[in-house]
Amino acid sequence: MYDRSPVNAKIGEEILPFEMGYLPEYFQKKAEAELHETPEKIVQGLRQMKEMAKKDKHTKNVNYDDDFLLQFLRVRKFNVARAFSQLKAYTLLRKKNPNIFTNFRFESIISTVKDRTISLLPWRCQDGCIVMLIELDNWDPETFPVEEVKRAFVVYLLGALRDPMTQVNGIKAIIDVKSNPIRHLRHATPSNLYLIYHGIQECCPIRIKQAHIVNDSLTFRAGWFIVKQFLSEKITKRVNFHKTPDTLFNFFPRAIIPKQYGGELENYEMTEWLKNILSPEKMATIGGIEVPHFQH
Repeated sequence: MYDRSPVNAKIGEEILPFEMGYLPEYFQKKAEAELHETPEKIVQGLRQMKEMAKKDKHTKNVNYDDDFLLQFLRVRKFNVARAFSQLKAYTLLRKKNPNIFTNFRFESIISTVKDRTISLLPWRCQDGCIVMLIELDNWDPETFPVEEVKRAFVVYLLGALRDPMTQVNGIKAIIDVKSNPIRHLRHATPSNLYLIYHGIQECCPIRIKQAHIVNDSLTFRAGWFIVKQFLSEKITKRVNFHKTPDTLFNFFPRAIIPKQYGGELENYEMTEWLKNILSPEKMATIGGIEVPHFQH
């Protein structure tokens, strides 16, 4: 009902910018139709989530922002029990992995823009999704250790989720897995791969709509063999493999895809957005819980 053709979508009409900060009327209707969202359900859901949090031993001493709780209600289509279960999983993830939710280093994370390791593209897909581009071959573990990669994902995902448009519409990923196996393969450990899967799919309150794999590699095949065992059939069906980048345009408008993949986008540097997300006042409330230590 709400799908729009990627072929005919135009910037300024169907294609909206990454930074929105509000839900246009079209997407309010989409939230109501797809997520069962109404003003009454928001009020009721937030109240129930807070009551459940106070009674659970893992969450009773944690203060959650309303905006943060709403992310979980939206990702679970206002099923309060499932939303609270995911909130608890997220809280436990933070407690078990404090190293990736603290000690954020400004210079390290901002380098992902310069190196084009992880990028959030400046325009949304025609259906309102944000688009994350991961270019594996640009990652040098010697200068950007795997722990810093994990912290960067936390900042990118939780920062993007501050926008209600992203909460409602979700994310699509384009993963360029061209890779130097000598540099990367040793980091494709079961524990690292499981953390990525568990953290993104079962803890982070984001709707994963599609993943698109381009430039297949030995590193990716090794990682995919492990990760696929954890994935449900529903998720694996959302993973699309592309022999050539041309087939990306069955899913994405050319206007929003970088030129090296056959698109029309010349500049996809999101430095200003990342600087804003990394400001001390924003970092103080990232993830809706306690204040993390931040190094600027």
